[in-house]
Amino acid sequence: MPLNMVSVEVLEYDKVISHSFIGLFRRLLVLLLIIGLSACSRHQGTTQLCEPPGSNAEEPSDGPALYHPMAKPPDAEDDGWPVSNLEAEGVNPQLVGQMLGDIKAGEFTKIDSVLIARNGKLIFEAYFNGFGRDSTHDTQSVSKSLGSALAGIAVDRGLITDVDQPVSQFFPDHWPHIQTDREKKDRITLRHLLTMTPGFEAEENWGIGPRRTDEMRRTSDWYRYALDMPAAWEPGTRFSYNSPTAVLVGGVVAQAAGEPLPSFAKKHLFAPLGVTDYCWSITQSGQVATNSGIFLRPRDMLKFGQLYLNHGTWLGQRIISEHWVRESTRKHVASTRPDKPRVKSSRRGYGYQWWTRRTLPGEDAKLDLYLASGNGGQKIFVYPNLQLVVVFTGSHYGKPAGHAQPWKILDRYILPAVLL
Repeated sequence: MPLNMVSVEVLEYDKVISHSFIGLFRRLLVLLLIIGLSACSRHQGTTQLCEPPGSNAEEPSDGPALYHPMAKPPDAEDDGWPVSNLEAEGVNPQLVGQMLGDIKAGEFTKIDSVLIARNGKLIFEAYFNGFGRDSTHDTQSVSKSLGSALAGIAVDRGLITDVDQPVSQFFPDHWPHIQTDREKKDRITLRHLLTMTPGFEAEENWGIGPRRTDEMRRTSDWYRYALDMPAAWEPGTRFSYNSPTAVLVGGVVAQAAGEPLPSFAKKHLFAPLGVTDYCWSITQSGQVATNSGIFLRPRDMLKFGQLYLNHGTWLGQRIISEHWVRESTRKHVASTRPDKPRVKSSRRGYGYQWWTRRTLPGEDAKLDLYLASGNGGQKIFVYPNLQLVVVFTGSHYGKPAGHAQPWKILDRYILPAVLL
């Protein structure tokens, strides 16, 4: 149950419970139960498949902030990250220290980590609320960008012809079950899935709906559910962000590779990046929830952003083609409300499951960026013209603050620290 449903549930319960002491006690129990279920049910309908085997992605209890002195680099670990200090890479340590102090003082809440890389080096990391360097964190919809990377690797390796290959070719066991909107669905391609334009009647970014994720989670076959969603629009004509579409991207890769997605990802993405601690959310039928539910260490999230900043290489090794990175992180569609007219000049766009934001004429082009973004405050910001990657993790699930706080921290501290 989403956290933002707590107040609604308690309000409904108040209608039938008296204002006596017993009623107050019962309301408190209900609230605690709802909060408890919310924390453990964000990926309902799935189980965890973790590396190393036998590990799991548990959320820690509260704990002290963990960080290094501003004048010194983060600790060098055996994970491939070269380290440096803030000042050596042209970042003002006073502003970053002010950011750290304000987070510790509670001006920003439920921020679980902040990491900064500049010029290919890790220069700052801090962890809060019991999280640490070795804690894997729920990445939420950052998982979509990881799914896009796996699609690119499959295309690069010739397992998928190109992004214009029809989706129907990857789901022969599911396609015959689709009874409605067959002509539109036959025209859906991988490109449409990656750009959130297949035409399905589903939406979950602006709250206009219909939101179909919770319903999908209650089914045993997520691919069938996604493909059976009504096709309301011609493919390619309308941007409508939703999770079932992202699930299909993972399904396409698994079908094309002829092996489970986790093993494909381990061989071709995680192992080359030196990522060894992570968890996948797996459905009842063994499908991978590539819409959400990949748990990673923040340092490894930062690697993923650096991989794209490096045009597809990590420590000199080619992992994804430069062409795929370029296509993934450019604006293909305007990320505007699907019930509003399309705005060609919008600075905000969507690539291959990456969000993009470009400056307009007359603005500072250094601030062009693309990002992977997830509910609760999970962000990978990439500023190519600043050689900057910033990662946030957080626990404001279902709350606007989860998305708003990282932007405020960037604008108030990190970007001024880089641009001074």
